[in-house]
Amino acid sequence: MRFIDTIDGLNEVFETDIPKDFVILVKGAAGTLKSGFTFQMLTKYLDSTDEYGLYITLEQSKENHIQNMQSMGISVSKRLHISDFSDYRVQYDDFSDDLIDLLQENIVEFKRKLGDKCTCVALDSLGALYSLLDIEQINLRKRLYRFLEIMRRENITMFLILETEADHSMEESVTGTEGFLADGIIELGLHFQGNAANRYLRVRKMRATAHSMEPWILTVADNGLKVYKGTFSIPLGLD
Repeated sequence: MRFIDTIDGLNEVFETDIPKDFVILVKGAAGTLKSGFTFQMLTKYLDSTDEYGLYITLEQSKENHIQNMQSMGISVSKRLHISDFSDYRVQYDDFSDDLIDLLQENIVEFKRKLGDKCTCVALDSLGALYSLLDIEQINLRKRLYRFLEIMRRENITMFLILETEADHSMEESVTGTEGFLADGIIELGLHFQGNAANRYLRVRKMRATAHSMEPWILTVADNGLKVYKGTFSIPLGLD
């Protein structure tokens, strides 16, 4: 299965699949289904392969995360290991800047145990990670760059979730560099028209991939998320 076959309608947004070993930033405001989108993409992809993945959630417990996914009709794959904040809190009382190293070490160790069958990792979320660190922004940029480069060299497709307040700025982030370090950016947002509101998906960039630049409606269906063509217009807001 391709990544773009994991969510109903996503293969209409993309003409070609998301390349392996990419760093994908899934960004958007609160309530735009960032976690659900990323989790469904990974769990359905892994269930169709002999590969394995790791989903790291720093905002919810493993149990709460699974409950949230199941409430949206999203299945939980046995091939996707879920690791929550408590797994890391028990190892460090004061994270300081060690949490990035700890995450990196755990991901690499997970990869070592499974070998080439470990292909996908998601971090939910960057905002939660930043809140646990005590690093100056210039050093945080360097650490993030190094972390992502190591993931690429490990042949891992990395999904980074980032909550933003605005929907239209590439630089709407903490460090101002996440969008430029990523190979692809998938924006999830909210479109309001009168009393009606729709969640939407738009691919801001995806290197080496043919895709639509238009917004598509993203909704929760009976069996998970679904994407379909909308009739609304949203400014591109590209920088």
